[in-house]
Amino acid sequence: MLPPVAAQCIAELCLAHGITVGEQDLQLIVAGASGRVVVRVTPGGQASGVLGVYWTADRADNNSFVTAAEGLARCGIRVPRVLHYQALEHGCGVCLVEDLGSMDLLSLKGLCFEQLLPAYSSALEQLAAFHRVQPDWPLQPEFDAAMYRWEQGYFAEHLLGRHLGMNAAGLTESVAAQQVARFLESLPRVPVHRDFQSQNIMLHEGQAWFIDFQGMRYGCAEYDVASLAFDPYMDLAPEHADKLLAVYEQYSGRSVDADVYYACALQRMMQALGAFANIGYNQHRQWYLSLIPTGLNKLRHIAARVTDGSPAHALATWLLNHV
Repeated sequence: MLPPVAAQCIAELCLAHGITVGEQDLQLIVAGASGRVVVRVTPGGQASGVLGVYWTADRADNNSFVTAAEGLARCGIRVPRVLHYQALEHGCGVCLVEDLGSMDLLSLKGLCFEQLLPAYSSALEQLAAFHRVQPDWPLQPEFDAAMYRWEQGYFAEHLLGRHLGMNAAGLTESVAAQQVARFLESLPRVPVHRDFQSQNIMLHEGQAWFIDFQGMRYGCAEYDVASLAFDPYMDLAPEHADKLLAVYEQYSGRSVDADVYYACALQRMMQALGAFANIGYNQHRQWYLSLIPTGLNKLRHIAARVTDGSPAHALATWLLNHV
């Protein structure tokens, strides 16, 4: 259901942009618990090429969307163009952006990998460029040991505790988890998307475009690559995930260190599983709970690839023994 305040604010901004609409002309696309509402503007039932986005202050990164979109566009990254923006009271905001259509990468699920590869290659080419961006606008707080520890605690509370009925302290108080957080904090950082998965990659005019990048911050490039390669939504076969890493290495011009890559992959998969359990149980969105078995299989697969001597080996061993 479209929240009335969002409908009113988007309709008013449309009018300022020269588009007259009623609530019946706003087609709800997303109404997430993060306080973001996205609608397709269809005056008289006709496509306008415009999306309306309304957000609250429920998440700290919501107000970063417009500055990030404008900044990334200046850097040549394919993101939707901001057409109109208005700040509202109490940390809320509303904007109109270019409509990239309804085809995201996830909509291609079920095709063979050879058919998927052009879309993935386009996304990874853009990701390599994203990682080379030098932002002249403020980003969200960068990844540091405290943020990695927060992600681990999120996984422990919602997935281990709520979903599996385990004692979450077994992970959060472990030296193994602390070691991974310190290791990842010590690595070079670049601008990262932070949620680089198939629902946030739109396919438009034959190329990959990025959305939901408002959480971008400095972190490990490998975190983004692993997010896509081990994306539970798409559930690629292991050999195909390996192919995506090779494609990224080609576009970035560097070889990815396996210890760093799998430590980032463990970290990202724990974060994703924590989110699936939290959204599924606390927001009553059952679809996310259905993703947990796939996510756990991905986590085990990643943990099994961590080699003896890696800074993530102790954490990988703990996970293999407990989940």
